[in-house]
Amino acid sequence: MDLKNLSVFSMANQNMQYLSAKEKVIAGNIANASTPGYLPQDIEKPDFGNAVTANLQMKVTNPKHLTGAHHNGGYKVYTPRPDSALTIDGNGVILEEQMNEASKASSEYKRMITIYNKYKSMIQLANTKISA
Repeated sequence: MDLKNLSVFSMANQNMQYLSAKEKVIAGNIANASTPGYLPQDIEKPDFGNAVTANLQMKVTNPKHLTGAHHNGGYKVYTPRPDSALTIDGNGVILEEQMNEASKASSEYKRMITIYNKYKSMIQLANTKISA
């Protein structure tokens, strides 16, 4: 039995892929915290509740087709408008905010792993009861 075909596992897997992509974007923001003119990027969260859009992965055939945004694992990465003052050199990264976002993403990832493992153990337990 392929667990990815079950909706709970599919949703957890998709959410973990999104969170991995989000952590890469946050890591890039932190790495560029002292780069002049750098503005922090964010990643668009897909609608996991809608089965049709949750399975869509954007395919980029030519980088010029999507100007102003790039994609990380099929998720749209964009630069939001700064809501706070920039530094003298034009950098908009606030490390405290980025660390907070990294912490939230990490906690959510661990929660998805817990859900995945709990459902997996329930299915294994049910399977052993049927087989016995």
